[in-house]
Amino acid sequence: MSAFTRLWQRAPLWRTALITTGVCGVFSVLFPAPWLVNRLPYYGTLTSKVGHMMGRSATSTDAQPNADEGRRMISQPPMDAQFEGVIPFAGRQLPLPAGKWHPVLNYQDDVDHGEVLTSIFVRSEQGAVTGFIIAQATTQSLPTSETEQLPAQCHNTFNFTVGDLPQDGNRTECWMTSPIKVANNLFLTSNQALQGMMSSPLFIPPALQRLGMMGFQLPPVLVDAAWTRIEKSKSGKGVDFATIHTLISPALPGPKATVPGSPENWSHGGMADAPVVADFVGRTDSWLKGWLPYLRKSYKGEMDSSVPLPPAVATDPGFHS
Repeated sequence: MSAFTRLWQRAPLWRTALITTGVCGVFSVLFPAPWLVNRLPYYGTLTSKVGHMMGRSATSTDAQPNADEGRRMISQPPMDAQFEGVIPFAGRQLPLPAGKWHPVLNYQDDVDHGEVLTSIFVRSEQGAVTGFIIAQATTQSLPTSETEQLPAQCHNTFNFTVGDLPQDGNRTECWMTSPIKVANNLFLTSNQALQGMMSSPLFIPPALQRLGMMGFQLPPVLVDAAWTRIEKSKSGKGVDFATIHTLISPALPGPKATVPGSPENWSHGGMADAPVVADFVGRTDSWLKGWLPYLRKSYKGEMDSSVPLPPAVATDPGFHS
């Protein structure tokens, strides 16, 4: 008889402690403590593999609620609602171009301790999308570093046109027109700063998925008429901003959403070879410049929502029934 066997038979407390240690060890692998996983990466890998072998889609550490999730909210308003004129938005106002706009999605992000509200609207004719708005604005101030990509969207060589106001140290304002390709229900652009927003997994895929489920057809090309304003907070801490991207369809009237010109023509360099593309871009740029005073007034909340917007100013180059 070995020493271990004799000890097993003659020491019941030691035997109980040994069994308990083994059981607790097994449970620690099956249900790992988050603090232990964080301190021992290899241990986390082991528990993840065990969980996968047992058929769990996520280990107990993955199942822990993400601290950010409670500060991110998404909602899908009824799409049979429709808006025209000037509507409230993020404590400010949002002027809508001509036509009837339907709400697609609202997304609110408070991850960086400064709420950013995103609202998406769509305009359509016979099921074909003629306009798509992505409006974003702060309801609380953000650190300046969180807005660095916004001016970068304007100052990009891939844009059709660019304009901005002289910076005065307190405010930055710019506007642009830019080509947006639509492929496989995704927005694609060579403007990397803009692509960061257009490919955001937080609100763009849910919005496009909802449009697809509702039978809306996106054209292969959209022209983004965008405006951005960033200014120092009145409290002196951080900045506030609003950015409005109005994606306008150049498609011809009809359910097939046929776009004139070739895909290569819908670029900064390619439009020179297609007068019809250059004409649409030029009209979009002219419309945006005329629309700027209304965007500025709406940022300050100075518009009278009971007064209809002038049709000549509100009517963008997209198709209107």
